[in-house]
Formats: sequence, structure tokens, C-alpha cells
Amino acid sequence: MDRRQLLTGGTGMLGMGALLPMLANASAAAAQGPAMAATGGFNPNDPTHNAEVLARMNLGIDPGTNYGWFKGRVFAVIGDEQVIQPLFDLEGFGANRMESLGNSRYRSLHREVGYYKDLRTGQIMETWANPMLGGETVEVSHIHNNPVNSIIGPTIEAKLGEGMVTEFPLRLPWTMMGDLAMTSFDVNTRWKNVLDPKEWPRESSGQEYVRVSEYLQFVAKRADLENWRSVQRIESHGAWQRIGTWLPWMLMGNKPGHLFYRSHTKSLASVDELPKDIRAYTEKRYPIYMDAPEKWVEPNVTSFEVYKLENKPKPFK
Repeated sequence: MDRRQLLTGGTGMLGMGALLPMLANASAAAAQGPAMAATGGFNPNDPTHNAEVLARMNLGIDPGTNYGWFKGRVFAVIGDEQVIQPLFDLEGFGANRMESLGNSRYRSLHREVGYYKDLRTGQIMETWANPMLGGETVEVSHIHNNPVNSIIGPTIEAKLGEGMVTEFPLRLPWTMMGDLAMTSFDVNTRWKNVLDPKEWPRESSGQEYVRVSEYLQFVAKRADLENWRSVQRIESHGAWQRIGTWLPWMLMGNKPGHLFYRSHTKSLASVDELPKDIRAYTEKRYPIYMDAPEKWVEPNVTSFEVYKLENKPKPFK
């Protein structure tokens, strides 16, 4: 599914929308998984309940700006025999505002930043010595995507092709264990490669499409789900994994291999919970990202599109 073809999918969950249009393909497993017994105030089989809980876990439905943080590591995967190698760390956040559309539908107004960090020092990098290019120094282009908007509702609607639209109920694959509630998303997408290899030989993979898969896990207190009608935010934490092509700024061109990401995620009670270095860098370089968007804007953008707008093709050395 093309990222630009989503109608009511895709959320910038916990600040990872750049990375992800979230309800893009909530998979047959999520829509047709095993039935679960309703417990108290939350029915895991009810699409309306799922939408209401998801909106609250997706940073909250109060009218102000809500924040979600992530931190992880990015690895290089080359062939089936080479050992997977860590390249750099990644840390950032999303600023989100929810607008109710009625009938358990919410408009998610979202923008996000993510900063690549040195493995050894933990410092935000401006340049990076690419070991796969013999240590060539490349300029780092950090994630700053605006907007990454979406609609959350009881029904997932996605355009699969010209004139082809599929709809299915939002039913997350919940697992209840003790006082915890756990669920996940498997998101498999692709979109048209905006970097023509003839113009961007070092930045482009050379493929017609960019394929990205993202896998998210969420953990919340079961009691908070049962009490969803009485709260505007459900605190959650979890994990996020991503499989995708080389980033344009790495200058890997069509070299074989891809990237694998793994990270921790957490919804934040306030902006004051942001790490000091992340907040300071954002306030200096991208101050608009400290607040969520005020108005709905289309279309969403990817970091590949941002790179194309802000850069020129790099020459071979």
C-alpha cells in the first residue's frame, strides 16, 4: 500500500509516524484474530472501544499538545552471512493533537523529529563516518517530518489501487496478562521512490518503490483500558521495529543491504519529561516541532521527500 493512498489509516504513534503511517494495514490478523471475552468497561472485540482506547494511548485526546518519545539503535543488514552491525542510535519524539470528529473518530494532527546519535558518545551527530564507504564522512539529515496526520476510527479504510478500497473493523490483537494489556501493529507499506537514481545516484536505492515495514508493541495497565470513558490519556510504553532501505544521506546508492531499527517507546505526561539534549536541540533547530499542528494539512510527508526538498545530489568522491 502506498503511503499517500491511505484514507483513514496511518497515525504518528508515539512520535514515529515518519517513520510510519500507522493504521495503514492493520493486517488480517488484527481484523480477524481470535475473539476475546469482554471484561468490565473494555470490550477488545468492539471496534469502537478499540478506537477510543487507541486514541488515548496515541498520546491522548485532550485539546493540548501531547508527546511521545522513542529511543533505539539502527543496524546494517547485508546478505545472509555477514554479522548484523550497529551503525548509530536514534532518539526523538512526536507532538500530537487529537480532534474529535464524533462517533469515536479522531483526527490526529502530528509532527515529529528524530536525531541520529553517535554509538560511542551518545551525542547528536552532524556528520558520520560511513564504515561501508571506507569511512567517508557524510552529512547527517535528521528526521523532521511535518505533517504526519491521520484519522483514527472504528473502521480502517485504505485505497489499494485505482478504484480499489478496502474497509475492515479496527480490532487490535490484545493479550491480557495479570494487570497488563498488550497489543501490536504490523505495518507493511511501500511508496513511490521520489529520488530518481539518474539525478540522485548516491542517495537513491535505484528501485521504483521504497518498501518499509514497521512493527509496534504497546503495553498499558488493564485497569486504564477498563476506565477509558473517564480519562483523556492512557499511559503506555512499548517497542518499535522498522525494516527499510538505506537512508539517502548515507550515500549508499544501490549497494545491497538494508536497515533494521529497534527502539523503546513511551507516552509522556508532559513536555518536561523530554530528555534535555533532545529538547534543547529541537528548540534551537526545529522550534515549531515543540508543539503539535493547529490545523489539518495534506498531504503527509516522508523523510525522503524532506531530504529531496532540502538537499542537492552529492558528487562521487
